Amino acid sequence: MITIASDLINPPSESIQCPHQLGYSEAENNLPTGPKRFPHSVDYQGRPPPPKAGYGWEQILSAIESNSLHLLRRTDKGQYEYEQWQASIDLGQYANVGQYIALELLHWPNLVDPADQIQGRTATPSDPPPQESDQEDADRFQKVLPRLTLRLNHYPFPVQKSVQYFVLWATRDMSTPQERDTLDRFLEARLLWKDGCCEDNSNGSSKVQNTVGDDWIRSPDLLTPEPGKKKEWIWFVNPVELRSVATVHHLHVFVRDVDI
Repeated sequence: MITIASDLINPPSESIQCPHQLGYSEAENNLPTGPKRFPHSVDYQGRPPPPKAGYGWEQILSAIESNSLHLLRRTDKGQYEYEQWQASIDLGQYANVGQYIALELLHWPNLVDPADQIQGRTATPSDPPPQESDQEDADRFQKVLPRLTLRLNHYPFPVQKSVQYFVLWATRDMSTPQERDTLDRFLEARLLWKDGCCEDNSNGSSKVQNTVGDDWIRSPDLLTPEPGKKKEWIWFVNPVELRSVATVHHLHVFVRDVDI
């Protein structure tokens, strides 16, 4: 396992089953043909288009290590479909795209972290929190697990076939040092292909199961590793200027097979 986070990071599936699944075709949607079929055929940031085979593991790793995440981009078609999907969300019913994702796709009851809902605390982020010491606040968040949902990225930049691209949605920033242990244990439970790693044992030997509960089980979207292989993953959080969904914390997670 490799864990890498960009120095630019502050905040941060069962694939996302979007009700407005976009599968555009020229005949059905009367889209123009030719090289300028999509309005994003000119990238105004001057970025080169993605490789035809998708970004490889080393390219993603290099972008993370060099703080050049902006160079990772969707195809013109992918960007068009993503923006069309966002535009289809009824913002008269939802406050923003993040709220729609949380309620309709992730099936969360709200965007409030569980640690903010205990002991009669406020259930709306706009209300002032009760007064408590910094240590009490830190202790409460250590004791109460965040709400976490791992899903395949439904509108990703393209990656090579050997790489799976997930998004980890969370009710708090999981990239901070105080949350890193919880993040690591969650990803191990969801991505580490190890028979019995997430089963409950009466003798208490299954740390993941006993610590985090029944929801932290292997992702059903995780491809079976090839014989003699195991899973390895890296992750990053986009800097603020690159986030298209800023109201829900999320990390980008990439998984591949490596030799045991």
